[in-house]
Amino acid sequence: MNTQFCKVGKIKFSLNEVLNLDEVENNYLKFTEEAYNMLQTDASLSDFLYHEASKLRKIILNLKNSNSADVDAAF
Repeated sequence: MNTQFCKVGKIKFSLNEVLNLDEVENNYLKFTEEAYNMLQTDASLSDFLYHEASKLRKIILNLKNSNSADVDAAF
């Protein structure tokens, strides 16, 4: 019987490989705009969309911070 090697946990992806920054930024803008438009008609849906947009904003900031070309060596 041949031994099998499991690669779980040995292969790590960066956020840049998993998520496309432009796509995430477009989704953030869509959620923010739709939340603003729904503010007067459905406050709970607007709050939900703002919450989802804030989660996307955190992802965007993490993606921008993980780019090694954008990081200044002095910091």
